[in-house]
Amino acid sequence: MGVRVKLRIKIGKVDVETSALVNTGFETSEPQLLVPFSLLTSMGIDLRDLGKPEIITYGTAGGDVNLYVFRKGCRVSVIEPDKSSPTVESDLVLSHVENEVLISDALCEELGIIILNPRKGYWRFIDDPPDRVRRSYPQKLW
Repeated sequence: MGVRVKLRIKIGKVDVETSALVNTGFETSEPQLLVPFSLLTSMGIDLRDLGKPEIITYGTAGGDVNLYVFRKGCRVSVIEPDKSSPTVESDLVLSHVENEVLISDALCEELGIIILNPRKGYWRFIDDPPDRVRRSYPQKLW
């Protein structure tokens, strides 16, 4: 199942809420949020408004891929009915291949997400009581 959290993503003046997979295999030194190209187009975001991207090669299970990275291109927070995480400024990584939003390990840490049981999808915020268990959200494909 994996751990999926509900995110509020702000890109420019546009907000979107979606589930995102917490992917500890997406290892980065800075907070990064990978979003499918189709998410941006559905939000009506023109890539020219995001500035000039860097092209960075990422190693994946399927081999190396070149992705566009917009440094500090979005602001992200986890939203739950009873609380939200801090809002984190994150690099925006654009993928033409992936169809799900992915949270890097560095962004996971900045959002205060603690994975309790990845197969069952259990997690909590770092400042939740130790016995607090939160459940994953359904997968959202773009």
